[in-house]
Amino acid sequence: MDVTALDGRAFGKFVAAGTYFLRKYRTVLDDLNVFPVPDGDTGSNMYLTARAALAECAKVRGEPLNKVAAAAAAGSLLGARGNSGVIFSQMLRGFAHNVRHRPWVDSLDIALALEEAVASARQALVKPVEGTILSVAAAAAAAAFVLSKDEHDVLRLANGIVRAAAEALERTPDQLPVLKEAGVVDSGGAGLVYFLEGILRFLPDAKSRATAFPRRPSRRKRAFAAAHVVTANKFCTEFVLEDATIENHPLRDLLGEFGDSLLVVGAAPTLKVHLHTADPEAAKAAAARHGRLTREKVEDMERQHRLTLVEAPVAAFSSVMVVPGEGFAAIARELGAGAVVLAFDANPSVRELLLAANSSMAERVYLLANDPNVALAAAQVAAIAERETIVVPTRDVPSGLAALLELSSAEEDRLPTAAGLLAAAGRLRTATVFFAGKDSQLGGIALRRGSPAASVNGELLRADSIPLAVLEAALCLGATAGGLLTIYYGAAQKEKDARSVADMLREQFPALEVEYYYGGQRSVEFVISLER
Repeated sequence: MDVTALDGRAFGKFVAAGTYFLRKYRTVLDDLNVFPVPDGDTGSNMYLTARAALAECAKVRGEPLNKVAAAAAAGSLLGARGNSGVIFSQMLRGFAHNVRHRPWVDSLDIALALEEAVASARQALVKPVEGTILSVAAAAAAAAFVLSKDEHDVLRLANGIVRAAAEALERTPDQLPVLKEAGVVDSGGAGLVYFLEGILRFLPDAKSRATAFPRRPSRRKRAFAAAHVVTANKFCTEFVLEDATIENHPLRDLLGEFGDSLLVVGAAPTLKVHLHTADPEAAKAAAARHGRLTREKVEDMERQHRLTLVEAPVAAFSSVMVVPGEGFAAIARELGAGAVVLAFDANPSVRELLLAANSSMAERVYLLANDPNVALAAAQVAAIAERETIVVPTRDVPSGLAALLELSSAEEDRLPTAAGLLAAAGRLRTATVFFAGKDSQLGGIALRRGSPAASVNGELLRADSIPLAVLEAALCLGATAGGLLTIYYGAAQKEKDARSVADMLREQFPALEVEYYYGGQRSVEFVISLER
């Protein structure tokens, strides 16, 4: 059946889905970052901006579209970071303005709202540049308008929008010479495509849970040319001007003399400023005469570029993940794991773990065990490895992935401890669903060989089928309260089986976000995790 309307609940889900993809691929976007300066933080900035939008969306869950869109716009404005993040926040603001009186919209309305989103972003820029996120967004909006004339199904419209955005992204090196020289596409445009594709992969009829991207350059291959130097305006300066007594354009004129890459967004009494300048204190002082500065941030882009791209120093840390399947291995690599140890039918030996740890060029290696039975062998590695090896005794693979994600956002001068990573992993609740391998009894529950069951925190749950075992496990995890539930299906399951189970969970738990991925594990049918 066609889905002909986008309401507030669906919009909130879209923001959550897009934010998840930005989180997943932010390091890829950081590596693509060349323009306007090669400071290597586009992915982090766009993810943090989207996360701020999502946090506000969550406060108005279930409200009409106009309220949810307004919340997303307000959150992204205050949480916007970096050039691309501020531009992205303006797109959300333009979309929200277009639907400000609408509890829901159809395909044509979506196209018109996207057009205003692009116009809002262009107006925020003093000198709009083609071959950037603007070009990608414009192509997506143009495709939406053309398709909406005949396509009334919102989900199929989304497919066309993503396809047009991806094609526009591939053209960005032909529009911006600095991208062609570095051999990359525009990082901000790629971020927008990731956000849109995240939405697409969460749609009910999505055929795949793996993105067609990333366009992943290698830092070790020096994809970024040394000629891409940072100008004298090397300080990326951002702040919010609260209680502003000056409007947007006059403030833009005032700050224009202090540098370039200037963005002033919002309207009095709250204005967000992004500026590349040689004298951040002077710029902030000029703005402070017209309001109160909050959320101040100043970063030395020359230092960022030198550390992350030009000098290509040995990384301060790397990681080793133990996983039970090829699907988990691919996910771990996407999230930045330096090495992966596959453990299909037997736990890895100390020698296998040692070789993986020693293969790293980093000064410190985090070894994520992901199984209590691996932790003891991992502890032996810490005593004999050539590198400083920090063993993190994560209890299962989803917990290891959560710890890996936490590790990927760590600053090199503030490296996390094993306890800190375990605390991040502890925010997940996990379960497994399987066929009993033999007749057994646990906790007063008898299982016959081949019967479906689930295990949640050591508690055994019996069911009449694997899908019902998944349902029982989800209930036991607390799915009724909502959150993000992820299903990893094993080698014996098909993608259609996982999709069917995910659809069942969405129907049973309307407040729950559900996604599924191929794990490839042989021991159990499904691994499940719930994050709130």
